Amino acid sequence: MQSALESSPWGEYQDVLVDVQIGYACNVQCDYCSITDEMREQNMSIASVMDILSDARARGATRVAFGGGEPTIRRGLIPLVRWCRDRGYTAIKVASNGMMYSYPEYAAEAVDAGLNEFHISFMAHTPELYASIMGRDDAFELVNRGVANLAKLGHKPVGDLIIKNDTWMHLADIVDYWAGKGIEKFNLWLVSLSDRNQTNLGSLLRVSEMREGIFAAFEKGRELGVTVLSRHIPRCMLPGYEENVADLREDRVLVITPRATFTLWESKISPNAYGPRCEGCRYKDGECLGLRADYLERYGDDEVVPVP
Repeated sequence: MQSALESSPWGEYQDVLVDVQIGYACNVQCDYCSITDEMREQNMSIASVMDILSDARARGATRVAFGGGEPTIRRGLIPLVRWCRDRGYTAIKVASNGMMYSYPEYAAEAVDAGLNEFHISFMAHTPELYASIMGRDDAFELVNRGVANLAKLGHKPVGDLIIKNDTWMHLADIVDYWAGKGIEKFNLWLVSLSDRNQTNLGSLLRVSEMREGIFAAFEKGRELGVTVLSRHIPRCMLPGYEENVADLREDRVLVITPRATFTLWESKISPNAYGPRCEGCRYKDGECLGLRADYLERYGDDEVVPVP
């Protein structure tokens, strides 16, 4: 793993986020999840994670994230967070489904250990849709309770929203609901046809079919004064809302998984492929990373409008 750090694009790590996917086990099975049963058995040992993060810290890293799977079900997570804090990591993030924070003791222990950046995947704005996606009737209630517990501890999570066949028309309502719970920033992620979800073709619609719902989410964000950013769709496919399109490279994320190490924009679930219509666009190889490979394979690039 140390050689992987050495081969990354950065020699200095002061502003690099080291994002460790410590394992793919989870306490739910969302209907769009790309994690296969085989992947769920893959885990990184705490010792190996410590080795990687010790190396990264020696290179100047102060930002770390833990993901999965569901990292909060790992017994070693909170001790690992505390270990990072004690060694100089000042920004410690966990990406989660949020259910474990419904236990006040767990939420308080996580904050006390040094966890200070919370990302929660908000599936929906109603119990019915939440249950349909996550497969748990109590999921909506648990996540609401978790957000309330974090708020009492002085933390406002970032909301991660998935754009797919049964959520795109509700995105503005989802933003509205969770903004009412104090959430001030939302990231929109386009569902991926990869691994376990690769044959679930109906989950991924054309952006042009979902554009109305995506635009409504942007407008709802403006109305409420909260940030709503798209992370997987090229700006030419969201005309008039180019400022709502995030460039993944600006996050400077190095992803460490049980199987591989790569920058965030190199991931197969990130936009990093260009179609023929991208040629000659002023943003190609610049501000725009193109489309996701699975989207390009599914629908081609006829929705792309190159900027000369």
